[in-house]
Amino acid sequence: MLLMKKLKKHLSNLKILVYFIVFIWLIFGLSYIFPLYQFGLYPRSIPGLVGIISSHFIHGDFSHLLTNTVGLLTFGLIFTLLEGKSTLLTIASLMVIQGSLTWLLARSGNHIGSSGLIFGLFGYLASIGFFKRKIKYLAISILILIFYGTMIFGVLPTSAMISWEGHFFGAIAGVLMAKFK
Repeated sequence: MLLMKKLKKHLSNLKILVYFIVFIWLIFGLSYIFPLYQFGLYPRSIPGLVGIISSHFIHGDFSHLLTNTVGLLTFGLIFTLLEGKSTLLTIASLMVIQGSLTWLLARSGNHIGSSGLIFGLFGYLASIGFFKRKIKYLAISILILIFYGTMIFGVLPTSAMISWEGHFFGAIAGVLMAKFK
């Protein structure tokens, strides 16, 4: 019963998450018709600036899209239930911070996908308890670290095809948002 009240309270924020994911799927479908990969994040290039935002919506293949969808649903749902009304502002802030840092500091190439945002949500949830020092936040941080702590290895360069920099700067953005929010 309490969970249902909480869900109703956060329904509009959950809709934001669902709309975000639906939009990503629509963009993926459109990428078969239009060359949308050109709107990825190209570090330190003027045309690549648009990618600070647009790169989060572009995915390389169905597996990439599906993996990011699961991550967004998992961390987005936890985040939305925890933070409620600040969902849209925090997600937008994570995208801009992660994208900007990636644009400034990542290696050359086309950086695409929502995983930077997912790592941002992970970084936020994993660190918020240590900054807010309230039991519900501490519990969430501890559970996130127990169940998803191995995600931290995603910030290491393991493949030339994976933007580990996007993951790294996403996690950094999440910790910064948790500290200064």
